[in-house]
Amino acid sequence: MDWSLTASLLAERDTRPIVVMDRRGRIELANGAFTSLLGRPREELLGRRWTDVCTPREHGRKVGQALRAIFTSAETRLETEVLTRDGERLSVELDVAAVGRPPLRLVAIITRASPPLSVPERTAAPEPARAQGPHRDLSYEISTELSSFGTLKAVWTSGEARQEEMVGQPCFGAFAHRDAPCLDCPLTMAAPASWPHTIVRQASEHADGYEVVTATPTGAGTARVSVHTIGDETLSGLFEAKVRRMANAARLSEREGDVLRYLALGRSPTDISTVLGITERTVKFHQTNLLRKLGAETRYDLLRLFF
Repeated sequence: MDWSLTASLLAERDTRPIVVMDRRGRIELANGAFTSLLGRPREELLGRRWTDVCTPREHGRKVGQALRAIFTSAETRLETEVLTRDGERLSVELDVAAVGRPPLRLVAIITRASPPLSVPERTAAPEPARAQGPHRDLSYEISTELSSFGTLKAVWTSGEARQEEMVGQPCFGAFAHRDAPCLDCPLTMAAPASWPHTIVRQASEHADGYEVVTATPTGAGTARVSVHTIGDETLSGLFEAKVRRMANAARLSEREGDVLRYLALGRSPTDISTVLGITERTVKFHQTNLLRKLGAETRYDLLRLFF
Protein backbone atom coordinates (compact mmCIF):
# COMPACT_ATOMS: atom_id res chain seq x y z
CA MET A 1 0.00 0.00 0.00
CA ASP A 2 1.55 3.36 -1.01
CA TRP A 3 0.72 6.86 0.15
CA SER A 4 -1.40 7.61 -2.91
CA LEU A 5 -3.68 4.75 -1.90
CA THR A 6 -3.67 5.95 1.70
CA ALA A 7 -4.75 9.40 0.54
CA SER A 8 -7.55 7.84 -1.49
CA LEU A 9 -8.72 5.84 1.51
CA LEU A 10 -8.76 8.99 3.62
CA ALA A 11 -10.96 10.86 1.17
CA GLU A 12 -13.99 12.37 2.83
CA ARG A 13 -16.39 10.31 0.75
CA ASP A 14 -15.03 7.05 2.21
CA THR A 15 -17.60 5.88 4.73
CA ARG A 16 -15.23 3.72 6.79
CA PRO A 17 -13.43 5.35 9.73
CA ILE A 18 -9.72 5.33 8.85
CA VAL A 19 -6.73 6.69 10.75
CA VAL A 20 -2.96 6.75 10.15
CA MET A 21 -0.49 6.61 13.07
CA ASP A 22 3.28 6.81 13.41
CA ARG A 23 5.46 4.29 15.27
CA ARG A 24 4.58 5.87 18.61
CA GLY A 25 0.87 5.56 17.96
CA ARG A 26 0.42 9.29 17.35
CA ILE A 27 -2.39 10.13 14.95
CA GLU A 28 -1.17 11.80 11.76
CA LEU A 29 -4.23 11.58 9.51
CA ALA A 30 -7.92 10.83 10.09
CA ASN A 31 -10.83 10.88 7.67
CA GLY A 32 -14.22 12.45 8.27
CA ALA A 33 -15.86 9.13 9.17
CA PHE A 34 -13.37 8.64 12.02
CA THR A 35 -13.84 12.14 13.46
CA SER A 36 -17.61 11.71 13.21
CA LEU A 37 -17.48 8.35 14.97
CA LEU A 38 -15.64 9.84 17.95
CA GLY A 39 -17.45 13.17 17.77
CA ARG A 40 -14.10 14.97 17.87
CA PRO A 41 -12.67 17.62 15.53
CA ARG A 42 -9.34 16.78 13.89
CA GLU A 43 -7.42 19.27 16.04
CA GLU A 44 -8.25 17.16 19.09
CA LEU A 45 -6.82 14.05 17.44
CA LEU A 46 -3.82 14.98 15.32
CA GLY A 47 -0.50 14.63 17.10
CA ARG A 48 -1.98 12.74 20.06
CA ARG A 49 -1.51 9.07 20.83
CA TRP A 50 -4.35 6.70 20.01
CA THR A 51 -4.17 5.27 23.53
CA ASP A 52 -4.48 8.75 25.07
CA VAL A 53 -7.43 10.05 23.07
CA CYS A 54 -9.33 6.97 21.84
CA THR A 55 -8.81 4.16 24.36
CA PRO A 56 -10.40 3.73 27.81
CA ARG A 57 -7.68 4.12 30.43
CA GLU A 58 -7.84 0.52 31.65
CA HIS A 59 -7.15 -0.78 28.13
CA GLY A 60 -4.37 1.69 27.26
CA ARG A 61 -1.36 -0.50 27.99
CA LYS A 62 -2.76 -3.58 26.26
CA VAL A 63 -3.82 -1.66 23.14
CA GLY A 64 -0.46 0.15 22.99
CA GLN A 65 1.40 -3.17 23.05
CA ALA A 66 -0.87 -4.59 20.33
CA LEU A 67 -0.27 -1.59 18.06
CA ARG A 68 3.52 -1.74 18.52
CA ALA A 69 3.53 -5.46 17.75
CA ILE A 70 2.00 -4.84 14.33
CA PHE A 71 5.25 -3.26 13.12
CA THR A 72 6.99 -6.62 13.46
CA SER A 73 4.17 -8.82 12.21
CA ALA A 74 1.75 -9.10 9.31
CA GLU A 75 -1.47 -7.11 8.97
CA THR A 76 -3.78 -8.05 11.80
CA ARG A 77 -7.21 -7.53 13.30
CA LEU A 78 -7.70 -5.85 16.66
CA GLU A 79 -10.85 -5.80 18.78
CA THR A 80 -11.06 -3.11 21.44
CA GLU A 81 -13.15 -0.19 22.73
CA VAL A 82 -12.96 3.49 21.86
CA LEU A 83 -14.28 6.52 23.70
CA THR A 84 -16.32 9.22 22.01
CA ARG A 85 -16.02 12.85 23.04
CA ASP A 86 -19.18 12.41 25.13
CA GLY A 87 -17.63 9.50 27.01
CA GLU A 88 -19.65 6.79 25.26
CA ARG A 89 -17.87 3.49 24.75
CA LEU A 90 -18.04 1.79 21.37
CA SER A 91 -16.92 -1.76 20.69
CA VAL A 92 -14.82 -1.67 17.52
CA GLU A 93 -12.93 -4.05 15.26
CA LEU A 94 -9.92 -2.72 13.35
CA ASP A 95 -7.97 -4.05 10.41
CA VAL A 96 -4.49 -2.64 11.00
CA ALA A 97 -1.43 -2.83 8.73
CA ALA A 98 2.08 -1.37 8.78
CA VAL A 99 2.52 0.21 5.34
CA GLY A 100 4.96 2.18 3.27
CA ARG A 101 8.73 2.24 3.46
CA PRO A 102 10.66 3.16 6.62
CA PRO A 103 9.62 4.97 8.64
CA LEU A 104 6.51 2.77 8.49
CA ARG A 105 3.05 4.00 9.38
CA LEU A 106 0.04 2.17 10.79
CA VAL A 107 -3.19 2.36 8.76
CA ALA A 108 -6.23 1.31 10.80
CA ILE A 109 -9.64 0.73 9.18
CA ILE A 110 -12.56 0.35 11.58
CA THR A 111 -14.66 -2.45 10.09
CA ARG A 112 -17.15 -2.70 12.95
CA ALA A 113 -18.40 -0.20 15.51
CA SER A 114 -21.32 -0.95 17.78
CA PRO A 115 -22.72 0.28 21.10
CA PRO A 116 -22.82 -1.82 24.28
CA LEU A 117 -25.29 -4.72 24.29
CA SER A 118 -27.61 -2.88 26.66
CA VAL A 119 -30.33 -0.91 24.90
CA PRO A 120 -29.22 2.73 24.50
CA GLU A 121 -31.46 5.64 25.39
CA ARG A 122 -33.81 6.79 22.72
CA THR A 123 -32.64 9.72 20.62
CA ALA A 124 -34.85 12.56 19.51
CA ALA A 125 -36.66 12.37 16.17
CA PRO A 126 -35.01 9.24 14.75
CA GLU A 127 -35.55 8.23 11.14
CA PRO A 128 -37.18 4.98 10.05
CA ALA A 129 -34.56 2.25 9.55
CA ARG A 130 -35.68 1.51 6.01
CA ALA A 131 -34.89 5.10 5.01
CA GLN A 132 -31.17 4.69 5.59
CA GLY A 133 -28.79 5.86 2.92
CA PRO A 134 -25.96 3.79 1.46
CA HIS A 135 -23.18 2.39 3.65
CA ARG A 136 -25.03 2.86 6.97
CA ASP A 137 -24.21 0.09 9.42
CA LEU A 138 -27.04 -1.63 11.22
CA SER A 139 -27.12 -3.67 14.40
CA TYR A 140 -30.11 -5.26 16.11
CA GLU A 141 -31.08 -7.78 18.74
CA ILE A 142 -33.79 -10.35 17.96
CA SER A 143 -35.63 -13.27 19.48
CA THR A 144 -34.46 -16.73 18.43
CA GLU A 145 -37.39 -18.54 20.02
CA LEU A 146 -39.21 -20.72 17.49
CA SER A 147 -42.58 -19.01 18.05
CA SER A 148 -41.20 -15.46 17.75
CA PHE A 149 -38.06 -15.86 15.62
CA GLY A 150 -36.75 -12.57 14.25
CA THR A 151 -38.84 -10.31 16.50
CA LEU A 152 -36.85 -7.11 17.07
CA LYS A 153 -35.94 -6.30 20.65
CA ALA A 154 -33.58 -3.37 19.98
CA VAL A 155 -32.16 -1.65 16.89
CA TRP A 156 -29.12 0.57 16.37
CA THR A 157 -27.55 2.18 13.34
CA SER A 158 -24.03 3.61 13.23
CA GLY A 159 -23.93 3.62 17.03
CA GLU A 160 -27.18 5.56 17.49
CA ALA A 161 -30.43 4.33 19.06
CA ARG A 162 -33.34 3.65 16.72
CA GLN A 163 -36.99 4.44 17.34
CA GLU A 164 -38.72 2.10 19.74
CA GLU A 165 -41.74 1.65 17.49
CA MET A 166 -39.69 -0.84 15.44
CA VAL A 167 -39.43 -3.16 18.44
CA GLY A 168 -41.82 -6.07 18.01
CA GLN A 169 -41.60 -6.21 14.22
CA PRO A 170 -39.90 -9.16 12.49
CA CYS A 171 -36.41 -8.21 11.28
CA PHE A 172 -36.98 -9.81 7.86
CA GLY A 173 -40.09 -7.71 7.38
CA ALA A 174 -38.62 -4.44 8.64
CA PHE A 175 -35.32 -4.62 6.73
CA ALA A 176 -35.84 -7.01 3.80
CA HIS A 177 -39.60 -6.61 3.23
CA ARG A 178 -40.08 -10.38 3.45
CA ASP A 179 -42.80 -12.52 5.00
CA ALA A 180 -40.32 -15.17 6.18
CA PRO A 181 -36.71 -15.24 7.42
CA CYS A 182 -34.04 -14.55 4.81
CA LEU A 183 -32.71 -17.67 3.10
CA ASP A 184 -29.12 -16.69 3.94
CA CYS A 185 -29.81 -15.73 7.57
CA PRO A 186 -26.69 -16.74 9.55
CA LEU A 187 -28.92 -17.89 12.41
CA THR A 188 -31.01 -20.35 10.39
CA MET A 189 -28.28 -21.86 8.25
CA ALA A 190 -26.36 -24.95 9.34
CA ALA A 191 -24.95 -24.45 12.83
CA PRO A 192 -21.36 -23.13 12.61
CA ALA A 193 -18.45 -24.75 14.42
CA SER A 194 -18.17 -21.62 16.55
CA TRP A 195 -19.78 -18.24 17.06
CA PRO A 196 -20.00 -15.54 15.82
CA HIS A 197 -21.20 -16.74 12.40
CA THR A 198 -20.55 -14.42 9.46
CA ILE A 199 -21.82 -14.41 5.88
CA VAL A 200 -21.10 -12.01 3.01
CA ARG A 201 -23.73 -11.06 0.48
CA GLN A 202 -24.32 -8.42 -2.16
CA ALA A 203 -25.62 -5.17 -0.71
CA SER A 204 -29.22 -4.14 -1.19
CA GLU A 205 -30.40 -2.12 -4.14
CA HIS A 206 -29.89 1.04 -2.09
CA ALA A 207 -26.17 0.49 -1.49
CA ASP A 208 -23.06 -0.47 -3.45
CA GLY A 209 -20.57 -3.14 -2.48
CA TYR A 210 -21.26 -6.00 -0.08
CA GLU A 211 -22.85 -6.59 3.28
CA VAL A 212 -21.04 -8.49 6.02
CA VAL A 213 -23.68 -10.02 8.30
CA THR A 214 -22.53 -11.36 11.69
CA ALA A 215 -24.77 -13.18 14.17
CA THR A 216 -23.91 -13.92 17.80
CA PRO A 217 -26.14 -15.51 20.47
CA THR A 218 -26.43 -13.10 23.41
CA GLY A 219 -28.41 -15.24 25.81
CA ALA A 220 -31.19 -17.77 26.06
CA GLY A 221 -33.53 -17.05 23.18
CA THR A 222 -31.81 -13.89 21.86
CA ALA A 223 -29.08 -13.01 19.36
CA ARG A 224 -27.27 -9.92 18.10
CA VAL A 225 -27.05 -9.36 14.33
CA SER A 226 -24.73 -6.74 12.80
CA VAL A 227 -24.84 -5.69 9.14
CA HIS A 228 -21.87 -3.74 7.79
CA THR A 229 -21.72 -2.43 4.23
CA ILE A 230 -18.31 -2.36 2.58
CA GLY A 231 -18.02 -0.02 -0.39
CA ASP A 232 -15.73 -0.39 -3.38
CA GLU A 233 -13.12 2.03 -2.05
CA THR A 234 -12.79 0.17 1.24
CA LEU A 235 -12.65 -3.16 -0.59
CA SER A 236 -9.71 -1.80 -2.56
CA GLY A 237 -7.94 -0.85 0.66
CA LEU A 238 -8.62 -4.25 2.23
CA PHE A 239 -7.33 -5.98 -0.90
CA GLU A 240 -4.08 -4.03 -0.70
CA ALA A 241 -3.74 -4.87 3.01
CA LYS A 242 -4.29 -8.56 2.23
CA VAL A 243 -1.60 -8.51 -0.47
CA ARG A 244 0.80 -6.81 1.92
CA ARG A 245 0.03 -9.34 4.63
CA MET A 246 0.66 -12.30 2.33
CA ALA A 247 3.84 -10.76 0.95
CA ASN A 248 5.23 -10.08 4.42
CA ALA A 249 4.31 -13.52 5.75
CA ALA A 250 6.00 -15.27 2.80
CA ARG A 251 8.96 -12.84 2.79
CA LEU A 252 8.40 -11.90 -0.82
CA SER A 253 10.69 -9.40 -2.49
CA GLU A 254 9.26 -6.04 -3.50
CA ARG A 255 9.02 -7.12 -7.15
CA GLU A 256 7.43 -10.44 -6.22
CA GLY A 257 4.88 -8.49 -4.20
CA ASP A 258 4.10 -6.37 -7.26
CA VAL A 259 3.58 -9.47 -9.38
CA LEU A 260 1.40 -11.05 -6.68
CA ARG A 261 -0.87 -7.98 -6.62
CA TYR A 262 -1.57 -8.17 -10.37
CA LEU A 263 -1.92 -11.96 -10.39
CA ALA A 264 -4.56 -11.62 -7.67
CA LEU A 265 -6.36 -9.13 -9.90
CA GLY A 266 -6.46 -11.73 -12.68
CA ARG A 267 -3.90 -10.08 -14.94
CA SER A 268 -1.92 -12.27 -17.35
CA PRO A 269 1.91 -12.38 -17.40
CA THR A 270 1.80 -10.40 -20.64
CA ASP A 271 -0.29 -7.66 -19.03
CA ILE A 272 1.92 -7.63 -15.93
CA SER A 273 5.09 -7.30 -18.00
CA THR A 274 3.60 -4.25 -19.72
CA VAL A 275 2.48 -2.61 -16.47
CA LEU A 276 5.76 -3.22 -14.62
CA GLY A 277 8.02 -2.57 -17.60
CA ILE A 278 9.78 -5.95 -17.42
CA THR A 279 9.88 -8.93 -19.74
CA GLU A 280 7.24 -11.64 -19.65
CA ARG A 281 9.99 -14.15 -18.90
CA THR A 282 10.95 -12.17 -15.80
CA VAL A 283 7.29 -12.03 -14.70
CA LYS A 284 7.06 -15.83 -14.97
CA PHE A 285 10.30 -16.16 -13.00
CA HIS A 286 8.87 -14.04 -10.15
CA GLN A 287 5.57 -15.90 -10.40
CA THR A 288 7.29 -19.26 -9.94
CA ASN A 289 9.19 -17.98 -6.90
CA LEU A 290 6.23 -16.36 -5.18
CA LEU A 291 3.98 -19.38 -5.72
CA ARG A 292 6.64 -21.58 -4.12
CA LYS A 293 7.00 -19.25 -1.14
CA LEU A 294 3.23 -19.04 -0.67
CA GLY A 295 2.70 -22.79 -0.99
CA ALA A 296 0.46 -22.45 -4.05
CA GLU A 297 0.66 -24.84 -6.97
CA THR A 298 -0.74 -22.56 -9.68
CA ARG A 299 -1.66 -18.91 -10.06
CA TYR A 300 -5.31 -19.95 -9.77
CA ASP A 301 -4.52 -21.56 -6.42
CA LEU A 302 -3.89 -18.04 -5.10
CA LEU A 303 -7.66 -17.65 -4.76
CA ARG A 304 -7.60 -20.29 -2.03
CA LEU A 305 -5.05 -18.23 -0.13
CA PHE A 306 -7.02 -15.04 -0.52
CA PHE A 307 -10.30 -16.53 0.64
